[in-house]
Amino acid sequence: MTLWQRFVEVNRPGPPENSISFRAASVMAIVVGIGACWSEGELSAAVALFAVTATVVGNLIAYRRRADPWPGVKPILALCAIGGFVWFIVTVTRSATPGDISTVETPLAALFAWVLSTHAFDVPSRRDVTYSLAGSTALIAVAAAQSVDLALGVWVLAWVACCIWGLVAMWQSLSETHGIPWKSLIGAGAMVFVVAVVLVSVLPAPRVSTSLIFSSSSANSPPVDSATKLSEGAGGLPAHSGRLNAKSGVGGFLGFAKSLDTGRRVSLGNQVVMRVRATRPNYWIGQTYDQWNGQSWVQSAHPMNGADTQKITGGSPFTIPTFPDQIAQHSAGPVDVQTFYLTTGGPNLVFHADNAQQVYLQARSILVSPDGTIASTQSMGAGTIYTVVSSDVNATPSQLQAATVATPGSGVVDRSSLGIDGQARYLQLPHADARVAALATTITAPIGDATASDPRTYDKVMAIEQWMRDHVRYTTDIPPLPAGADSVDSFLFGTRRGYCEQISTATVVMLRSLGIPAREAVGYVPGPYNPITDLYDIQAKDAHAWVQVWFPGWGWQNFDPTAEVPLANPTPGSVLARSFGHSLTRLPWIPLLLTALVVGLIIWLRRRHSRKPTSWSYQVAADLARGGGRIGYPRRPDETLTSYGQRLARLAPEYGADLVAATVLVERATYGGIEPTARQIAVALAATRRFRDTPRRSRDSRGPDDDPPIGPGRPGQPPSVDQDRAWASASSNDAPAASSGR
Repeated sequence: MTLWQRFVEVNRPGPPENSISFRAASVMAIVVGIGACWSEGELSAAVALFAVTATVVGNLIAYRRRADPWPGVKPILALCAIGGFVWFIVTVTRSATPGDISTVETPLAALFAWVLSTHAFDVPSRRDVTYSLAGSTALIAVAAAQSVDLALGVWVLAWVACCIWGLVAMWQSLSETHGIPWKSLIGAGAMVFVVAVVLVSVLPAPRVSTSLIFSSSSANSPPVDSATKLSEGAGGLPAHSGRLNAKSGVGGFLGFAKSLDTGRRVSLGNQVVMRVRATRPNYWIGQTYDQWNGQSWVQSAHPMNGADTQKITGGSPFTIPTFPDQIAQHSAGPVDVQTFYLTTGGPNLVFHADNAQQVYLQARSILVSPDGTIASTQSMGAGTIYTVVSSDVNATPSQLQAATVATPGSGVVDRSSLGIDGQARYLQLPHADARVAALATTITAPIGDATASDPRTYDKVMAIEQWMRDHVRYTTDIPPLPAGADSVDSFLFGTRRGYCEQISTATVVMLRSLGIPAREAVGYVPGPYNPITDLYDIQAKDAHAWVQVWFPGWGWQNFDPTAEVPLANPTPGSVLARSFGHSLTRLPWIPLLLTALVVGLIIWLRRRHSRKPTSWSYQVAADLARGGGRIGYPRRPDETLTSYGQRLARLAPEYGADLVAATVLVERATYGGIEPTARQIAVALAATRRFRDTPRRSRDSRGPDDDPPIGPGRPGQPPSVDQDRAWASASSNDAPAASSGR
């Protein structure tokens, strides 16, 4: 056989596939895959519509020509496939970024859609239809690669349903049968579900690559018209601390403005404002405040108009400069990569972990202030994606305990110190509050000072944090702040009720009263972790305010009296277990138990009713079978009811006559047409009912199985001649119901 003959033989179509159901399932799987890619932005609406139309039309034509395919269709489709691959290679060569797989996904989705839609014109046999069904997997995989939420789950479920439909239809076509194997499907589905849960549970915690930078994109938003504005979306509105009538309850973001009013009452919503994929969970900072006036935080040099603010140009990635306030001896920490997916419009702040090094954002330029605040010169609306690479300088407790604080006059010299101006800036208080200072001193008194240059700053910070946890009630329902009142004084010596802003502010003020440089930071803490997408779903209520304390050699370190950030990304198994446990605690157990009890009772009554014989003759047979089983002699498959009754009469003489009489009555009524009276039926049922509840006996305590029969006379008496004749004249066949053992 020549090479060409072998090629022709391999490509010879198989028997035509006549199953319309199988073809429909294959077409629907491809259509769902195309729709999934469109929903994730991998295919434009025009391309998706063309692919769907070509797939449907091609399959209709292929079905009509399944027995006699066009001879020239395969070469034409081969040229189409080659053309598609050539286009893909050219596109990727021109536009793909080395190391960034996301730049390949869009042309890859178009290539798969092109190949599957053109192949639809040549699917005459089962093999070709199966290829189409399997090929839809590639489209779903490409869509899943860009998914950052569970919205794709609807498409995946639809695709799985189409695949199950197709597999069942293929089995029906192969076996030439009809009907759906529900038991097999349910069993296989349950097994797959269990295996999937087990596999997800044992998966390790996700690790974000430090060499692959995620794609960055920004909505078509206008530039910020003034450097003094932190805009909310495309409107360019001046920044403010939030609106209570917004969807999230606080205008999308909390506290990201020129000032932070601690006397303002807020209501935090559950709206997802962004999603984050990060090397590790962290405090994702937006901005900081250094000046406290007794009620609000302000920035002495606003990050967007300060003299030292730098405008970074040159395009993505932007390299972040290091200011004196951010210098630390241990500035080279582990690389922390964070990618933010904004789902709602907000301020043009670039959130990030501390010590940001690079920002990947499609913008003309960014602004960086001395305190580390980063802002884009374009408004950042929903759909904006950006990546930040930070050097995570997160010191351990022992390292911070060994650090010294260069307070004025201490004589401590450190190249990473804040300096006189910096210390004055981060030790500023509007006025001396003797009560606050006395409380801070009392809380930290047990720690003491080892030397003038070693005041054990870390231990004092932790002592104040613990006091806050023990003596403060967290609530957003704070009482109104009287006009002219000091917020910290009213909080510590009055209500002691507040949320993160009041608690962190009081902590900063107490630390400053002890001579420890500290400042207020606002941003987000990790929200719920989604083990399916490997993303943190950051909700409006995850907006947070916390404390940053300066440590020589380590720079600004985060402390939080009201929330804890985990040290690492959780494993999917731990997330599922915790979610399952939380769900169990929220269930209304008493109503559920009562409902289960009622349902169980109904099922038991229905089963009991279904097992109840439908007539008195069935009842007699059932009673004999139960009683015979209790004494160890069940009915044999080839044994008539009358013969079984005679055998039981020999084995249980005390019931013998009554059992034989009952079986004769059943046989005469069934085959002789002699309808017994109600009294005869009642007597027979009473006799068999007594026998079915006979005490259990051991087999050795009974007599042999071939004892002479006992007639319907007195117990233990042989049958009379008339009774023998009656038995002989009775049919030896059992009633159908009785013969079947029912």
